[in-house]
Amino acid sequence: MKGKLGMVSALSLSVVLFASVLTGCTSNGTKQTSTSEKNEASLSSIPLPIVNKPITLKMFVPMDAKVAATMKNYNEIAVFKELEKRTGIHIEFIHPASMDGAAIKEQFNLMVASGDLPDLIYYNWIGDYNGGPNKAIKDGVILPLNDLVDKYSPNLKAFMNSDPKANKQLRTDDGTIYVYPEAQSPNQYAKVNPNPNPAFQTFGWQIRQDWLEKLNLKSPETIDDWYEVLKAFKTKNPSGSGKNDEIPLAPKGAGDLQNWVRAWGINYGFYHDGDKVKYGPYTPEYKEALTTLAKWYKEGLIDPDFGITDAKQFDTKVMGNRAGSWTGSTSGTFGRFVQLMKAKDPSVKLSGTVPPYVTGTKSYNFNVDEIKVASGGGVAISAKSKYAKEAAMWLDYGYSPEGSLLNTFGIEGESYKMVNGSPQLLPEITNNPKGLSIDEALSKYSRGSGGLAFVMTPEIWQQRMALPEQQQIIGLWKAGSYDRTMPPGVTPTIEESTKMASITSAVNTYRDEIFSKMIMGQVPLSEFDNYMSKLKAMGIEDAIKIQQAAYDRYMARQ
Repeated sequence: MKGKLGMVSALSLSVVLFASVLTGCTSNGTKQTSTSEKNEASLSSIPLPIVNKPITLKMFVPMDAKVAATMKNYNEIAVFKELEKRTGIHIEFIHPASMDGAAIKEQFNLMVASGDLPDLIYYNWIGDYNGGPNKAIKDGVILPLNDLVDKYSPNLKAFMNSDPKANKQLRTDDGTIYVYPEAQSPNQYAKVNPNPNPAFQTFGWQIRQDWLEKLNLKSPETIDDWYEVLKAFKTKNPSGSGKNDEIPLAPKGAGDLQNWVRAWGINYGFYHDGDKVKYGPYTPEYKEALTTLAKWYKEGLIDPDFGITDAKQFDTKVMGNRAGSWTGSTSGTFGRFVQLMKAKDPSVKLSGTVPPYVTGTKSYNFNVDEIKVASGGGVAISAKSKYAKEAAMWLDYGYSPEGSLLNTFGIEGESYKMVNGSPQLLPEITNNPKGLSIDEALSKYSRGSGGLAFVMTPEIWQQRMALPEQQQIIGLWKAGSYDRTMPPGVTPTIEESTKMASITSAVNTYRDEIFSKMIMGQVPLSEFDNYMSKLKAMGIEDAIKIQQAAYDRYMARQ
């Protein structure tokens, strides 16, 4: 998925496309019932309120950690209170008891098995539903949305029509629309970093720049560079504690450490090398990655507790001036640490690095480039809902100019103000008096930090990444090539997806187990060939063939 960054956002295009029909649709709207003949026939605007008599829709959605920092339920977020005022529709949120991925999936499966489904379901239908979105439709769990979008979602339809890539990413191979997605404007990073590479880049490598400077070291790029830097962090006490208690590389769990295999030009899952689909942990390069990481671990360069480190422990290690490097997000991790650590000690300097690579090769970036809609995830309408039409209209409001602004920035005068026609976050968000990160503070008012169904107003990215350090790391993280990244929206057929799920469930469990054990020396690297043989016996080559067929179909979509 390559292409030149457009200068006009998809949101702006939707405004242009529908200017004549949206001029009468304001946030106050004309009060009409959702059953009127005019609304039934309308393919242009959604008058507000949507319903004459208030109704309640139930929505299943995992709790976002940024929201959980200050609230217990999405109903406390200001945007949903305002949406209820404008639309007449109340949302009753159903949150899984845990934010753990396995626990969320378990509760989702129990909900589906019971047959007691809410009106709206936020889920990853490609990655986590056995059989994929078409199977979810066939099972009677969710509805195909093509007709509902045609009749009751003019704003989403305009967004899709304005951007061929969004249209392609939002459908299955047979053209079925199955979710209302979180959508991105194509110029979302234009003001942050006018690099022509339109990367949706919010994750990467982070390092103590002040430690590098103290030890007269350059920012590491290759794996050899990293080895020298980590050894120096281990032995030369850059923190000045006098205890030599530095943790050169401090992953937040095994998942963060798994990102390092990218330095060998592979991903910790499926990727493509030219037209050929591969599975990173089933390649010769994977052994090289494990060999290097095992060496680092043995020499004490990697946190010995990486496998059991939770978010709170990770924060303690970084904020306690012990961690030298780690991976994480631009705002939730990096921005928060910059603000909190500099407030405590102005001499602290944090920076990022380019995605690491092996000497003689090139840097690869496996974050999704040029994303238009969230891959496989979004809000689906339940097949059991009695309010499918009203749900479609409520969701569509998030793709209108007014709904996009509300969902992204929150409440004017409380979380943002308009300056020369552009929304600007208030100090309550950008410099929160209670020490909340920008994303945590913004989450009290909107979903502008990510999640659910709407198109983000592009100005949010400049302001969420407002720190000079954040703007710098975006450019560094974008340095890697996206040539091998799997595009979002690759969808196996029902039969393929069912077989894929049965294979990858066992394969991924075994992969994760052996990854940690080989790095910690609990399983010798001499067992790598046996590991590969077991993956083959589990059917990994069949899974690769399935993903290859799905990738080929995706690339052939018009």
